[in-house]
Amino acid sequence: MALEGVQFGHYRLVRLIGSGGMGEVYFAEDTRIPRRVAVKVVRNEADPYPKAEAAKEAVRLFEREMRAITTLDHPNILPLIDFGEEKVNNAVLTYMVMPFRSEGSLVDWLHQQGSATTLPAQDVVHIVLQAAGALQHAHNHQLMHLDVKPANFLIRRREDTPNRPDLLLADFGISKFNTATATASQSIRGTPAYMAPEQWAGSPVAATDQYALAIMAYQLLTGGSPFQGNMQQVMYQHLQELPKPPSTFNSHIPKALDGVILHALAKKPKDRYPSISEFATAFEQAWHSEEIPVPPRPWVSQPLPPTEYAPQPPPAPSPKKASNSLAAMQTTKSQTELIQRRPILSARQVAVAVIFGAIAAAFELLQITIPGYLPGINFSLSGIWLTVAKISNYP
Repeated sequence: MALEGVQFGHYRLVRLIGSGGMGEVYFAEDTRIPRRVAVKVVRNEADPYPKAEAAKEAVRLFEREMRAITTLDHPNILPLIDFGEEKVNNAVLTYMVMPFRSEGSLVDWLHQQGSATTLPAQDVVHIVLQAAGALQHAHNHQLMHLDVKPANFLIRRREDTPNRPDLLLADFGISKFNTATATASQSIRGTPAYMAPEQWAGSPVAATDQYALAIMAYQLLTGGSPFQGNMQQVMYQHLQELPKPPSTFNSHIPKALDGVILHALAKKPKDRYPSISEFATAFEQAWHSEEIPVPPRPWVSQPLPPTEYAPQPPPAPSPKKASNSLAAMQTTKSQTELIQRRPILSARQVAVAVIFGAIAAAFELLQITIPGYLPGINFSLSGIWLTVAKISNYP
């Protein structure tokens, strides 16, 4: 839906500057105050709340979360100026207003670095410290970001350190309160390459952001992601496979840094660092010295327990170093997917999900439908989880 020229409140949308799985971002002008802003128009799920009571609860939670985000005050968080809803062509669209940053995102900055295959470790330390500081501030206010990735960090250049710009954490569009009451929606969103096992299951916690930041650091250090392949392969690897140490692909990475990153990539949240700030501190210490404090919990992670019918894992491509960090980001910058909320799956259930994923892809490609088959469940990636639930006799 082209929205150039449309006015949301007192913000006139001028041109589209970006789009993704959740919506579009427009350069806009404030008609009340002479300033340039960025307006993100969020795509709503198709009829996610069929009951009026649930719809009202969802609106209440959204407004509460937006108000909480406006209270965040941190030098590495892009402030939220305004938010609201606008009816366009009989569709109600949610929008968020933020300052416009002409420098672009971390992905844009990586592109401008030229042909460097990886970033120097000291530059990655700078990025991790700033990102973790912003996320820890959000966690202290009971907010989880849940979509930590390079594209969601904007850049603010500094004349004194042009090679180390400031980061601004943006796009709290799928953020969530770290409380038991934020459960009106039965689905979650995220970017598959960065999603921790508990996020695939619909039960994210604060340590979910730590996992995603560790994936991002892994990419910046090695030029590639620890888990690669199609959707089903990436899901399986997040749930069942242990990542290779980053030094496997970059011999300049200290072994102590391997340990810190693998600790943060533990399959279970309780096996990661107690907070994202502690992860960042350990990351910095590991770069400066091989001697770092012993983690409070062992960093050696284990796959989630399989059943007696453990499946053969789907074939995955051999890990290859990307030509540069930008290529790695573009490879894993896949569209955000809507995943039905379910508990963490066993290995058998993962296999069933993989099979149904292949079937779903074929049906979507051929545009085939089967009326009456599992009423209310579509053959789509977001419907795989409900199908698995039916087969597994989940309540």
